[in-house]
Order: sequence, then C-alpha cells, then structure tokens
Amino acid sequence: MILIKMAEISIIGAGPAGNYLAYLLAKQGFYVSVFEEHRTVGRPVQCTGITTSYLGQLIELKKDFVINKVNKARIFAPDNNFIDVKLNDNIILDRARFDQYLMEKAENAGTKFFLNHRFLNYKNSIIKIQDINANMIKDIRTDYLIGADGPLSDVAKSAGLKAKKDFLVGIQARVRLNNQNIVEFYPFIKEYAWVVPESKDIVRIGIATRENPKKELDKFLIKRLKRYDIIDMQAGLIPVYNPKIKTQKNNVFLVGDAAKMVKATTGGGIIQGLIAARTLADSIINKKSYHKEWKKAIGRDLLMHLKMRKIMDKFSMEDWNYLIKLFSKDKTKEILESNDRDFPSRFLVRLALTEPRLLYFLKYVF
Repeated sequence: MILIKMAEISIIGAGPAGNYLAYLLAKQGFYVSVFEEHRTVGRPVQCTGITTSYLGQLIELKKDFVINKVNKARIFAPDNNFIDVKLNDNIILDRARFDQYLMEKAENAGTKFFLNHRFLNYKNSIIKIQDINANMIKDIRTDYLIGADGPLSDVAKSAGLKAKKDFLVGIQARVRLNNQNIVEFYPFIKEYAWVVPESKDIVRIGIATRENPKKELDKFLIKRLKRYDIIDMQAGLIPVYNPKIKTQKNNVFLVGDAAKMVKATTGGGIIQGLIAARTLADSIINKKSYHKEWKKAIGRDLLMHLKMRKIMDKFSMEDWNYLIKLFSKDKTKEILESNDRDFPSRFLVRLALTEPRLLYFLKYVF
C-alpha cells in the first residue's frame, strides 16, 4: 500500500461531466485529481454525440470536435408519414475529441489526470485506486469525492448512493451513406431509433432497447437501408432518470450518467451533465446544497421527459400515427421549432393549449 498526499477533490471518470467539473474547480484554485480507468480519454465511444445548440452557452465550440451541424429533423410515424422540424443548428460531436478537449481545459487550469487508474472503494475519506499499469493499489486521502463514472457508478455503490437499476441499451453503427444532412427519428421502434448524419457520406444509425439490442439494430438497418457498409459499431448503457435518486452523501457527490441525468425521451445527457457539473462546482465553492441546486436547474425538465416516456411506452402504432398527424399542423410545428427540447417545461403547456387534442394521450397517465 502507498499513502499519497491529500488530494482536495477527487473525480472518478474523465467524461464530459467529470472533466468540465474539474476545469471549473481547478480554475478557482482547488487541487483536483481525475482518475480514469481507460488509457485514452473519450474511448470507447458510447454515445451518438448529438446535442442542441445550447451546448454553445456552456462551452466554447471548436471545429476540432464539432464535425457537423444539422438544422432539420424528420420524425416518422409507423404508417411512413413524417414531419420535418427545423432545428437551431444541432451539433454533431466527435465524442472522443470533445472529451479530450475538456480534459485539456481542465489540465491547463491545473487538474492532474491519472489514466489507467480504476476506483475500487471509498471509506473514511480514503479512496482506493488501482494503478493498472503498475499493478499497484494506492490509498488516497480526499476532502471531496465525485462520481462521474457512468451508469454503473462504482462511487455510488461504495458510498451507499446506489439507485434501482433501470437501463436501456443503446447500440449504433457508423455506416457509409450519402445523405441530406437530416436527423431521422423513429420514436415507435422499440424505445426509439435514430439516423444522425456525421458527414455528407457517413451516418450514425442506432436503436435504444431493453432486450436483444444487436438483433433489433440488424432489423432496423435492413428496414432502413436494405444494403449498407458498416464502418464500426458502438454501444453503451443509457440510464433512465430516477427522480428519487440520491446524489449527495456528506462530501460524496454524483454527476452526469452516474446520477441518471439523462432525458428519458431521447437518451441525451451531455448538456444535462454539464449543467449539473456547473451546479456542483458552485455548490462546493459557495457551500450550497448540491441536490437542491441541480434539481432546481434540470430536475423539472428531466421529470417531464420521464413522464412523457412512460406515456409513450403505452402507445399503440395508431397512437403514434395520430401524434405525428397532430404535430404536422403549422401551429404545433412552430412551437416545436422555436423551443429547445432540453427544456420541455418551457413549452409543453403552450403546446397543449394550442392543440388540445394532445390531451387525448393523458389517458395513459391513469
């Protein structure tokens, strides 16, 4: 055993939420260490990598990780009807480069990164870390421990913050395909399916499901493309938001996927994780209640996404056809196009008042 000098803040996981949090705290003078079990930050890729333009309000956008922008989505119904919705420059990321960019910002602010270091457990302000390269166990004293270590967070388990397991499996293929730079969304295929243009001749086509992910992706690929040339495959767990989750216990905190901060309707969580990281940094700096602050910032919208997901899970194919038909009306489309899907609390009431027939679907609440 090797006892290392005190690290003021220890972050487990070098994904977007962990790296952004490290940057925010380090630039305020905190001594920050980030421990990542993989040898390369950002890999393996386990994300579709599409966000709304709100990302630009959180960080400076760079050409090296923003590889495409899309301003139209096509949402399909089972009967093959669809609606086209204008998007405000949705951003397609190179996820590995994005994570590495945030790592560089954190390093430049003074954060120390330890790659190939696996978190083992935490007790009495001591974290046990396995140095995979040296095959050595290190004991590290820390004032704060942050779990930014993904859906199966070991920090959550060790600190007694483990929540009920509820996950989807997201699986996607990068496929060579000439395309019109339009995001396609199929909300009726399993939980949902997508086609996201990475460039003019490559798309990311995938599906989120609870069972048989590879089989379901193969079915979707054949249905959508007939013939296709797969470049590579990517997969990962998508946590389902839990409004009862505990994200703070003494000086241990959870953020991002480790705290299930993911939109249940689409599986997106990059922006939510960055907002929560910003909230956690403010809470540590100014001695606030992190749980209350992140709930205030994103909790209401995450809950609304969850409620919508539970309603949509009960839809028949006829319901999906009817919903797409209602959204094809000019007034409802205008509301969808002029609001950010990250924040449904800002427009759902207006949507229902504009198109009262949407209240038909409330029958599934009961």
